[in-house]
Amino acid sequence: MLKGVQHCLRIVVFLFATSLSVAGDLTQAAVDLILPADTPNLQSLAHGIQQKANFPINTYIAQLPPAEQAGDILLIISDELLHLLDNNPPYRARFAMYINSARFAAYRTGTNSAVYADQPLSRQLKLINTLIGNRHADIAMAWKHPEYRMQYDALTALYPEYRFESQEAANSPERQINRLIQQSDVLLATPETELYNANTIRSILLAAYRHNTLVIGPNKAFVTAGALASVNSEPEHYIDDIVDSIQHYIDTGEIPQPRYPSKFNVSINHHVAESLGIPIHSETDLLQQIRQN
Repeated sequence: MLKGVQHCLRIVVFLFATSLSVAGDLTQAAVDLILPADTPNLQSLAHGIQQKANFPINTYIAQLPPAEQAGDILLIISDELLHLLDNNPPYRARFAMYINSARFAAYRTGTNSAVYADQPLSRQLKLINTLIGNRHADIAMAWKHPEYRMQYDALTALYPEYRFESQEAANSPERQINRLIQQSDVLLATPETELYNANTIRSILLAAYRHNTLVIGPNKAFVTAGALASVNSEPEHYIDDIVDSIQHYIDTGEIPQPRYPSKFNVSINHHVAESLGIPIHSETDLLQQIRQN
C-alpha cells in the first residue's frame, strides 16, 4: 500500500512540475501582431499595444511570418484578417481585435478569443432609455445576422414601456429600413456594414429627418454624419482590453471568453438633438446616467 501511495505522489509531483514548465514557457511567450495594412493609424495602434504590453510583440503587415519565425500567440486586427485564425498550428492561442461580433461567431473555438469592435445592443438600448425616458415609444431594428435579433429579443422584456419591432433585412435592406423609420419613433442601427455604410447612410438619415425618427448607433462615424447618438469606445479602451486578455492567458494558460470593450463613451450630434427638441447637457452627464441605469 505504501508503494501505491508513493507512486501516486510521484504522479502528482510530475503533473505539478509539468504545469510549472508550461507556465514558464508562457511567461516567455511572444505575440505576432498582424495589421491589415501599413497606415499611420494602424501603426499608432500597434505602438499603443506595444507600450501597454509586458510581453514581446513582432508586427507584420497582412500576412503571417514564416512558420520557423512564428511566435506563440497570434493577434489579428480587423475582420479582413479573420481567415488567419484558421488552422495555424504554430500558435497556442489566437486573439482578434476590432472584430465584428457576428462575424467572429464562426471562429469561436477553444483557442480563439476576441475584443469585439461593436457595442452590445444592451448599451444602445440603455442610451435610448436615458434619452427618451419611460414614455411610450416604438423602437425598430433591421438585422441581417441572427445574432442581433437574438440579442434584441432577449432585451425587449426589460423595457415594457416600449413597443419593439425587428425585421430581417432581405433583398432591399435600404428600402426596408426606410419603411421601419416611417413606422417608428426610434431606429436602432446594428453594426452591420451590409446595412449601414457609405452608400446607404444618406437616404437613411434623410428619411429619419423627414419622419422625426431618432437614429441610435451604430457608431461614432454615423453620429458625425447625422445620427442622434451612439455608444462607442476609443482605441485606448480596445488596447487595454486586448492586452489584459493576452496577459490573462500568459498568466493562467486559460483562453478568456470573447468580449465587448469594457469601457465606453457616448457620442451625441447636438445639432440633431436640438432640431428634435431633445435637451442634452453633455455627453459626460449622459454617460453617468447610463452607467447608473
